[in-house]
Amino acid sequence: MQKRLNLTLHDWLTVFAFIDSHPDMSQENVVTYFKTRAEGALYFDQSTLSRKLKNRFELELRVNDNPNALSSKRPRIVTRPDVEKALFLWVKHMEEKRETVNGPMLVAKRADFEKAFNVPVDERLPSEGWIASFCKAFS
Repeated sequence: MQKRLNLTLHDWLTVFAFIDSHPDMSQENVVTYFKTRAEGALYFDQSTLSRKLKNRFELELRVNDNPNALSSKRPRIVTRPDVEKALFLWVKHMEEKRETVNGPMLVAKRADFEKAFNVPVDERLPSEGWIASFCKAFS
């Protein structure tokens, strides 16, 4: 049996739902339950659970901001949501037209959107370092 460390956001939401349905259960007992549950063990300790419970509201907001975040382990930081959304909608439009989108096209289109939205030059992303993260978030 493989240990599932570094739980995804979906895993933590599962833990929160369990806690909500078992409000009198101690954190230690919750940890023990998830280490032995039949549908697949999730490994975390009591201190991690306590920390995640303190950040529960922010974790749940991540799902509302980006439903694809459920499979992520860390939050994806977006500095310009307006540009990101426009780029996402453009990619979806291109997919509907059955057009292929590649890295250089994404960089060029992002530059167009940054210019259209008057993004200051020092906040623009001219390189391709953001592409893998963008594609993974919206795949």
